[in-house]
Amino acid sequence: MREDMYKVIVERPRREKDGDAIAARLRNDFDGPMRLGTRAGYGYRSLNENLAPLRRYLHAQIGRPWNKVFSEICAGIDRRNTVQHHIHQHIRDFIALEVDVREGRLVDLSSRWGFLRRDLGIFQELYVDPRTGLIRLNKGYRFWRYGAAECRRREQVEIETRRRIVDERTFLLLLDDVWFRVEVDVLPKERFVENVVDGKPYRHVISEPRYDIVLRRNISRAMSTELQHCRRLYGSGDLYAVSKRQLSTREIKANRLR
Repeated sequence: MREDMYKVIVERPRREKDGDAIAARLRNDFDGPMRLGTRAGYGYRSLNENLAPLRRYLHAQIGRPWNKVFSEICAGIDRRNTVQHHIHQHIRDFIALEVDVREGRLVDLSSRWGFLRRDLGIFQELYVDPRTGLIRLNKGYRFWRYGAAECRRREQVEIETRRRIVDERTFLLLLDDVWFRVEVDVLPKERFVENVVDGKPYRHVISEPRYDIVLRRNISRAMSTELQHCRRLYGSGDLYAVSKRQLSTREIKANRLR
């Protein structure tokens, strides 16, 4: 590895400032907050790393033991340095280090991308052979966007097997291997409330909660995690379950659920 590898990768001008900063949008929002911070509307510069040399270097090490290659990387790129440590974080973008063989398929046990399912294989161009410790080329490599699209397609097929749409407010859902008729409604929209404290106006958002009978807890539009569950169950994060009723055997046969 060349001695100035970290300079080639990191030390180059950053990109222009992000023009889609939240504060920048608020500056033109007449219904927004009364005051903004000192940096409001100016945005931040994003990183502009050149990772091609690191990728070429790793490809040139195919067939070599990963332990030796990693020692050479650590000798040239010091992890104690904050800037150089950032390069180590990008190594897993090109090579899968913790690999196992399950049902004849290579699986990355430490996938950095939460939206990629491990059972679909590894998505890096290279991997460390779990049997020999050597760097190998991933012959089944696909760009991560294709893997993400495959994950979404499989998830959608799985959801369709567990949900039938009667109308826009009624669904048939398979919950814990039992079919239910679920009635849904729309979550209340967020509203802005202004208060005056010590003579200064303050504006905050109120999200009214509603009890979801399927999730068995209160949810609101401010709860992003709960809205994801609603999106998987009802197809929209704007809906919540008002009531549910277990289907009879006759209803299950009539709707061809079995």
